[in-house]
Amino acid sequence: MESEDPLSQLADIHLPDPVSIWPLAPGWWVLIALFIMFLIWLSYKAFRRLILHKRLQAAQDELAKAIDVYRASTLSADADKNKAGLDYLYAVNTVLNRVALFTDSRQQREIARLSGTPWLEYLDQSYGGNDFSEGLGKVLAEGQYRPIFAGEVEGLYTLAQNWISSRYTQKKQQSGQKKSNIEVMA
Repeated sequence: MESEDPLSQLADIHLPDPVSIWPLAPGWWVLIALFIMFLIWLSYKAFRRLILHKRLQAAQDELAKAIDVYRASTLSADADKNKAGLDYLYAVNTVLNRVALFTDSRQQREIARLSGTPWLEYLDQSYGGNDFSEGLGKVLAEGQYRPIFAGEVEGLYTLAQNWISSRYTQKKQQSGQKKSNIEVMA
């Protein structure tokens, strides 16, 4: 009975188990880690931009509040327009100083000491032009110590608003340049 087929005695072919998705290969773990780091970096940038925008909005709101107080105090017939104007100058100077201290953190001590003409020169230098030392902003040099308020309130408001916007724009650009400077150094 040797005529039986010897191949019939062999076991059937067993296919291997299908490749499982788990556990992940090390390359996938690296990609997941890189993706998580990218999301954290993106969240950090968005958070910084949001904070910067909120600070800009707060500074502009404070400036708007100062001009609203000035307008309200000058409406009444017995209002002391000179005192209202000097208070307005003080408020504008305060807002500009806070913005300067935040946006130019490298020179905080020097900025905090500035007053008078050097303060106006700093504002001009950081804004570009001479709108503060020779233009509408000239009244800020003496601030609340002026004996008589003689300034254009609306023009000063617009100038201060534009300066604040330009400082925050520069702050955004500086944070972007820090990254490119780091890349150049590497």
